[in-house]
Amino acid sequence: MSTFSRALIVASLLLAMPLATSATTRTTVGPVTLPIEVLGDGNPDTPLVVEADFSLTAEDAAATTALWFVCHRCGFYGAPEYEATTHAPTKVKASVRVLGDASPSNTTLPWTDITDATVSLPDAERIHGGIDGGFYTTHITLALDASTRARLVAAPGINRVQFRFNGTDGESNGFRVVDVQFRDAQGRQRDRQGTVAVDPKLERTAGAAYTADVEAGRTLWYARDNNRKSSIVDRTIDAACAQCHADNGRDLEYFNYSDAAIKARARFHGLSAVQAAQIVAYLRYSLRDVPFAARARPWNPPYQPGPGMECTGPACEIDWAAGAGLDAVLDNPSDAMAALFGKPVGHPLALTQDDIDRVMDPNATMNVRAIPVAMQFPDWNAWLPTIHPDDVWPDGTAGGSFEQGARFSASGDRVLDPNGQYHAMVSWLTDHLNPNGVRGDWSHLSPAEREQAQAMFTAFGWEAYTFIGGGRGNHIATNGVYGAQVGADALRAMASTATTAQGDPAAFTREAFVERAVSSVLHWNAVKQWEVTQDFALEGNQTWFIGDKDPVSGAWRGRGEAHGWVFNTPSAFYLAPHMLYQDAYGADGSHREWILGWETGNVVASYYRTNQWYQLQMTLNPGGQSGWVNYPMDWPYLTGFDEILGNLVGDADPVTKAQQSTHFVRLLQARIKSAQYVDNGITLYDPNEPDLVANAGRYGRAQTEKHLTPTNFMDNGVALGIWPSKFRFLDDLQPGLFLDVVNGAISQFNALYAATDAAAWRRCDPANTMLGDTETYSGFRYCLDAHRTPMGIDGNGRMYMVQDAYYRSSTEQTDQFGVWEATRMGAEPKRLATWSAWVDRMWPRSNP
Repeated sequence: MSTFSRALIVASLLLAMPLATSATTRTTVGPVTLPIEVLGDGNPDTPLVVEADFSLTAEDAAATTALWFVCHRCGFYGAPEYEATTHAPTKVKASVRVLGDASPSNTTLPWTDITDATVSLPDAERIHGGIDGGFYTTHITLALDASTRARLVAAPGINRVQFRFNGTDGESNGFRVVDVQFRDAQGRQRDRQGTVAVDPKLERTAGAAYTADVEAGRTLWYARDNNRKSSIVDRTIDAACAQCHADNGRDLEYFNYSDAAIKARARFHGLSAVQAAQIVAYLRYSLRDVPFAARARPWNPPYQPGPGMECTGPACEIDWAAGAGLDAVLDNPSDAMAALFGKPVGHPLALTQDDIDRVMDPNATMNVRAIPVAMQFPDWNAWLPTIHPDDVWPDGTAGGSFEQGARFSASGDRVLDPNGQYHAMVSWLTDHLNPNGVRGDWSHLSPAEREQAQAMFTAFGWEAYTFIGGGRGNHIATNGVYGAQVGADALRAMASTATTAQGDPAAFTREAFVERAVSSVLHWNAVKQWEVTQDFALEGNQTWFIGDKDPVSGAWRGRGEAHGWVFNTPSAFYLAPHMLYQDAYGADGSHREWILGWETGNVVASYYRTNQWYQLQMTLNPGGQSGWVNYPMDWPYLTGFDEILGNLVGDADPVTKAQQSTHFVRLLQARIKSAQYVDNGITLYDPNEPDLVANAGRYGRAQTEKHLTPTNFMDNGVALGIWPSKFRFLDDLQPGLFLDVVNGAISQFNALYAATDAAAWRRCDPANTMLGDTETYSGFRYCLDAHRTPMGIDGNGRMYMVQDAYYRSSTEQTDQFGVWEATRMGAEPKRLATWSAWVDRMWPRSNP
């Protein structure tokens, strides 16, 4: 192999003498080729070793103290294996050792397992779960001990580093090293050989020609009952390659998976080396017209927001799904605030009130696609189902199968057929392509056809969700049986006690198998939405598909943004653990909720993943600024998990407080964006609709008043004392910024509500529980309290909100207190007077 590419792939048990002999004759080191792909079939008996060689000067060798590298998927993240295995699932995925000038065949030099105990991570990655946590790509520092440093040599000597994939957990087949450096104590790079990045276009171009292998590869790609589950579970699965990926394999081409990566995964699923090469030949040839996106890589999170994502037109269709790259992920609250308010990151904050007001304007449209955030989005592997629904509900399943549709007893007489809905959607779009042949141009559709398309998109996601049955946290029927139960029981029947005994019992309960079944369908649903979006170029203009017909003219009234998904239905955020979990209760009375059965040991990572999917959903499709239904966004849960995750991280020290603050910056962003979303013409309350669930008021500004009240930005006073605002950290970033944001929140509120008439609002009925709780305190309320009631006054003369027995404050108490607190803070008088006048108009002081 040439010195230009020094990644030497060998089996660790086959480190042969010819390799060592060849290595001793080399006197130069070429650039390290990146990424270093440590990808294999996953057999723990033959762990895979990849070597990279480095050049150091004598000064560099003496100064080097650490090996630093960026690793894509150095941890295990999914559900543990449960079936009978030929080899025990591996517990630690990756290991590394720095040989220096030692022979690569040396078996005495120890390996370092890559775990939280052996390596260091940046604060954000460490605090959010570590190696197996919420970040799928981590920045790892391995401190080098004295004996390792003593093996480092100056050029022309060669310093060898080896990365080892120890074996599969039953799901993963390796990891990638995206960057690697020898560093000194100040974090400066000391190696001198340089790096060269693999150009994916070379493989794509080389494979674009037709060969005799293409047809064989096509057959293998679509072959059912042909693949082994994994290298440690010797069982044939029903699903074809095409079913877990985009049907035509577009995802592998678009995200620039290498030939080696595709072949390794094929080998993981039991195919031969020849068959693996045939699949590559088919994909490269059949997908030769898929546009090349420079940042699309397996490790770059799809749709990661950042500069360049605000584009429109054909280039945006190519680049948006690739995301802005890992470099766009922020890691501190100062940069996050700068990005949110349109200022350059990496500089001291200098925000003005005008800057704040301009962004916190509900009449504006914040482009969340272009604003970097302090959160790494899920990679493409995290989208893919780890088990296809056909292997959860195969043909012959009682009540039906996923392939043919099912009629589970709890679903009534209707056949539930998400797979059929998917094929119908593809057929409709194929039949309705624009005759002008312009990709992504859907301007020719009639209003009636647009209605058909939107109904079809909406039905697709709901069909998948109805198939599993029940609702969030509750997919086990009291009477009858839901699809999730049927699938869970089928999976559980294949469980091996020998395998499950090796893991956390919570990962193998009936509830955990329900979660596996639910995850299967909803991951499939999300991948198919991505597939259809990409294949038919649906990302270009939401207004073509989201909207309604004018009841008078019949013309189409489109809504939405210039760029975004068109699915008004269960979508990406349904992949959040918070949506996939099944309530579980222990014999000791413990209650597991919001996290999956196999995540009990890393709750912060689970909450981070939940927050990832909600944040991603807002980036994909925050919804149009009119219309009745706010799907696919669920704003209260986005903001709720921004707060929950921040509170869980805590503020025990400056490091954790900084990470907590990044989540509260995203909370601020979500509140701004949600205020813009509800700036629509939906009535505050329809007095002719007695059903509070069906009433139009549930879908507009009225429902969000309690979330957008400026009081939520301030310190809150209650009888028990003062609850400091989550936004007080802003003054640490820039003096006076906290008050500036409170002023912005008041103006935002005024723009939405100040002109509303008191008579247009529904008044809360404490006896009405139609919304799941007394209407006064229901989380779904869109009413205002009927009367003003006195606030409390403590011994120091400070006002506070009077609460009920469950420590809840009514809307009128919250707004009354907010006006008082804003006055005390010194809020800008004119905007404060407008808010105060609205409060007095809604609850006149003459009322008792």
